[in-house]
Amino acid sequence: MKCPTCNGDCILPARKVLDDILGMYMACGSCPPDPEFIKNLPLSDKIDSQSGLCPECKKRHLDFIMGNVLTILKEKGLFPQDALLREVGTPLISFGYQIPYPPRLGAKNIVLIMDSITKDIAEEIVEKVPEIKGVVKRRGLQSQSIGILDTDSSPHTYDLLSGCDMRCDVVLSLFGELCVYKNQSKIHIEFNNTKIKKMEELYLKGELEGAVVIDGFCGPGTLGLLSVLGGAKKVIFNDAWLPALRNTILNIKVNSSLLGLKIVFENPDHNELIGNEPLLLARAQGAAEVMVYHGDIRKLDMAVKESDICLIDTFPSMAPARFMAVCRDMTKKIIII
Repeated sequence: MKCPTCNGDCILPARKVLDDILGMYMACGSCPPDPEFIKNLPLSDKIDSQSGLCPECKKRHLDFIMGNVLTILKEKGLFPQDALLREVGTPLISFGYQIPYPPRLGAKNIVLIMDSITKDIAEEIVEKVPEIKGVVKRRGLQSQSIGILDTDSSPHTYDLLSGCDMRCDVVLSLFGELCVYKNQSKIHIEFNNTKIKKMEELYLKGELEGAVVIDGFCGPGTLGLLSVLGGAKKVIFNDAWLPALRNTILNIKVNSSLLGLKIVFENPDHNELIGNEPLLLARAQGAAEVMVYHGDIRKLDMAVKESDICLIDTFPSMAPARFMAVCRDMTKKIIII
């Protein structure tokens, strides 16, 4: 499957990712030892693309990669000579997974989020540091959520300066695994297992089996896809932010063999960034019936009249209570995630 961002081959089927993930970032027998860089002290070494490279598996320890980037930043005068390794940026591994060991990374394995970067230097980083897949410039505060808070707010996104920002998080639960792809310059960065635990609680109580579930603020679709895995007979995805829904539809396709779903309708030409009245973007059938709507959840009752569960997963800065009243008209039970 071609990546919608770079038209490359960085979108892998979920089964392929899950089969390979345990050994994807392991060191081989020929890998050099871990570097002894101290992240809160200036890095004096000059690191290039060959530094720390394993002659066998062609992977490098993450610290060598970040040191390679830091060397370029210092050579270009963007960072001072006494800059620290931890000041470079936030590296997001292309297939995110809880790794119990220091990762060894190969080509195009990192999307790098940076605060201080220019487009020309970002392009040089992608060209000269093989492991960097894309460079994204952060806008605003790190705590500021990417996307839209509601349909009345202006979108907040980061800037993809070079390469590709598509990456995947491997989602593990008691009742199955998923791969959730997202454009990281347009979708909120999450490191939160609490949501998965709440879905596991619903599953263990038998509340997902045969249920009609609304994923009201679906983002890239994680909770709704877990609902399908957990036995829901129908799942309605809804979000007001179009880039999130494009990722949702992609994730239905990528996980189709795990979910037992097939897309039977898709509207690829719709390009309104912020939704209002619910517009059907995609429909899938198989193990469950799936509908993907672009719109304001406060108007979703124009398309959805009833459900068993409505999942409300808003950004941390937004109080979910403001949406609960309208959701009560569509569902028997509201779950705040």
